[in-house]
This record gives sequence, structure tokens and C-alpha cells, in this order.
Amino acid sequence: MRTGLIAGAAALIVVVIFIIQNARPLLLAAIAGALLTAAARAARITQLQRIMHRAGASHMPGNPPISVTHHRPAPAPHASR
Repeated sequence: MRTGLIAGAAALIVVVIFIIQNARPLLLAAIAGALLTAAARAARITQLQRIMHRAGASHMPGNPPISVTHHRPAPAPHASR
């Protein structure tokens, strides 16, 4: 019990020291990750808007949304024993 507690505390101290020493690169990585996520989200929204436009959907608020279905293969049957 004590060994695990001591090991966990030591690991936490090492992680805190790593974060303190690398605060700037971690901040830059977080910003880059946020920008990459925003770009991916914008690309997906644009893709969905093109699908809706090709399907003839009107962007008027009163129209029901178009359901976009994805074709997935049927699950494999389970082998009986």
C-alpha cells in the first residue's frame, strides 16, 4: 500500500516538474491542437453543407432536416457452439 502511494507521489512530482519546465512548448502544442480541431470542424461543416445542397435541401428554418444515412455492412452472424 505504501509502495504504491510513494510511487504515485513520485510520478506526480516528475510530471509536475516536466510541465513546469516545458510550459511554453505545451502551450504552443495546445494552441496548435485547438487550431487543428477548428479546421477539421470547419471542413466537416462545409462537407455536410455540400451534401445538403446536392440533395436539394433548402436552408429555410421551417423545412425538416435531411437525414444522411451511412451504409454499414451487416454484422457477422455469431457461430453457435
